[in-house]
Amino acid sequence: MLKTTGILKRQFKPLKTYNRCICYPPSFSHYLKNQPATRYSKLYNGVTIATAERDSCAACVGLFIDAGSRYESKQENGSAHFFEHIAFKSTNKRNKQCLLEHMESLGSRFKSIVTRELVAFYVECLSQDVPLATDVLVDCVFNNALDMAEIENQKKVIYSEMLEHDKDPGAVVMDYLYASAFQGTPLAQSVMGPSSNLYHFSGPSIGRYLSKCFDPCRTVLAAAGGVSHEQMTSLANCFLGGLEPIKCLDVSAHRYTGSEVRYRDDTMPAAHVIVAVEAPCLSDDERVAMEVARLVLGGWDRSQPAGEAHPSRVAREASSGLCDSYHTFNIAYKDCGLFGVHYVSDVMHLDDMMLLIQDEFMYLSLCVTESEVEKAKNILTTKILRKMDSPEGTCKDIGKWTLYHGCRPELAAQLHAVARVTAQHVRAACYRYLYDKCPVVTAVGPTEGLLPYTRTRSYMWWLRT
Repeated sequence: MLKTTGILKRQFKPLKTYNRCICYPPSFSHYLKNQPATRYSKLYNGVTIATAERDSCAACVGLFIDAGSRYESKQENGSAHFFEHIAFKSTNKRNKQCLLEHMESLGSRFKSIVTRELVAFYVECLSQDVPLATDVLVDCVFNNALDMAEIENQKKVIYSEMLEHDKDPGAVVMDYLYASAFQGTPLAQSVMGPSSNLYHFSGPSIGRYLSKCFDPCRTVLAAAGGVSHEQMTSLANCFLGGLEPIKCLDVSAHRYTGSEVRYRDDTMPAAHVIVAVEAPCLSDDERVAMEVARLVLGGWDRSQPAGEAHPSRVAREASSGLCDSYHTFNIAYKDCGLFGVHYVSDVMHLDDMMLLIQDEFMYLSLCVTESEVEKAKNILTTKILRKMDSPEGTCKDIGKWTLYHGCRPELAAQLHAVARVTAQHVRAACYRYLYDKCPVVTAVGPTEGLLPYTRTRSYMWWLRT
């Protein structure tokens, strides 16, 4: 018995093999180095194809077009938003029933985005369904039937949306912000447009707008996920190669104007107030520093913990009763931007909250510390990685950057741009855009307690010795 056990011990030698060539989990630097590069190509008619291939069974394909309310005349204002409502209803090749069957058979989600200078239509689907999904997407956008029955039906839907929009003071005060900051320019126009334009829309008028703005030279076909660049180039040639380029529109120059708009309504329980300044554009190097400054300002509402333990300086003061909520924004367009704070407060604390925000503006311009900047950089890095984690987020990022800037910075380059920001960079950027600048102030609600604009302007600088 002992001899048998000894033989077994000598002969039983388990085979040890290691399939991994790297340690687990892989390091972050290894993850960045192995990210697929974004590839670009262009058709003869001007359509740009941009893809980011990754090992995934899902994909996101989108059409990003340089259009929106900024390119609309006063009579056309709202056309892009109106087309968003009828885009996935019917085409010249597929009637409504056939289109719905194809969309349901894909099990995909067709979505759209309309802003002041961007119109996007995209679809999330399985990688194996990319050809059919791209066919349906292009057919809906560039071969729409513009059915009169659907147009009349959507007029009622959009009018109901306008009524709901006007009941939302947060949305109204943002419209006032653009109308005041970019007054006299097309960028001041709202995405929905006035209701007076709505009932003049028809198939021919929408068709004229599409033929003017939906130009192949202003279109990017972006894809991310389990799809190759060669496949998307072949699909673009098949479905978009027949489009004829037209003369591109020249975007009118923006013009920022420091000003104020108030709509007093004492029946409201609290006032919505925005104070903002001009900010760098999307491709400006200082945009990252201003984004870090935005995260230093932070945000807060009554659902969050309050008190001295809150990490944000403004939130510590605001939670003592100065406001119900506040959030910061840094909106970047191709040639301009807006940086500011939107807060909701009662009539007795409007001026106190305004002075607190302006004091923080001056603090960012002159005194922000390295520890505050490092914390904001960590938050920004997390936000970038979370956005790039899904094919949808990557596709939208590729489409927007390619449309505005010609190419998208790779993930490693974006994170490197965040990592090299220092407190000195934040102070320099904020000093340029915040210190002694004319702000835009818009307010809706019981605005009696808000400081006059001349006083607000005088608090945009500190007397230094």
